[in-house]
Amino acid sequence: MHEIERHRIILGEVAERPVVTVAQLVSLTGASEATIRRDITALNDIGQLRKVRGGAERLHGENGIGSLMTPAFEETRLQNLAAKRAIARAAANLVEDGESIIVNGGTTTYCLGPYLADRKLRVLTNSLDLALYLIANGDCQVVLPGGDVHREQRMVVSPYTSDTVIEHFYAGKYFLGAHAIRRQGLIEGDPVLIKAEQKMLKQAEQVIALVDGSKFQPRGSLILCPLTQLDRVITDTSAPQEACDMLRDAGVIVDVVEVPPES
Repeated sequence: MHEIERHRIILGEVAERPVVTVAQLVSLTGASEATIRRDITALNDIGQLRKVRGGAERLHGENGIGSLMTPAFEETRLQNLAAKRAIARAAANLVEDGESIIVNGGTTTYCLGPYLADRKLRVLTNSLDLALYLIANGDCQVVLPGGDVHREQRMVVSPYTSDTVIEHFYAGKYFLGAHAIRRQGLIEGDPVLIKAEQKMLKQAEQVIALVDGSKFQPRGSLILCPLTQLDRVITDTSAPQEACDMLRDAGVIVDVVEVPPES
């Protein structure tokens, strides 16, 4: 099993129970005890869990595992929904009929579905929910990458470097969300998701991040990409002005959309 996948399993187990033992993780991953101990040490060193005698325990408080890991899809699907829909609508307006695009999994990018379904696009996505929506509701040609199903995020991800589906797909635009965005770049909370997203970053002419104003909080520790790799960020009026200025100073186009009042 690849190191990234082992780390995902370890963090998932620690998130579900206060303490997990080395023996339990050996059983889950099939790795040796020495390998698991090295993994725990590495995750302890970057602040994603606490190493304890015989295993690892969950961190507590603001800097704990809850703020570091990417929340599950269902946990965040309805949060800031009006803003996510407004951002998705603005993103869809950048797409031309017949275009090939890449859409990463996430709750904001999922909102693209109703605005893309009838556009006759070629869409590569690792989002199971978005793929099913487009297949059921429109004329888009949908392409899925290979890999395992990440249950929490409902995404298809692969820990392997090579993915022939992604490598043979080239797009004008790549739309992606993030756990957070700050001066260091786009932030994710799961190393497996980062591996999948970084492969798709190379396959598009433009990289466009869809992030509502809540994503500008200082959380998470894993950098998906620096700001210099972003071409455009679409956010809403709740985004801090200093954050928008920071992005523009980094050469990123920033679109700020109005969020209609909820009825």
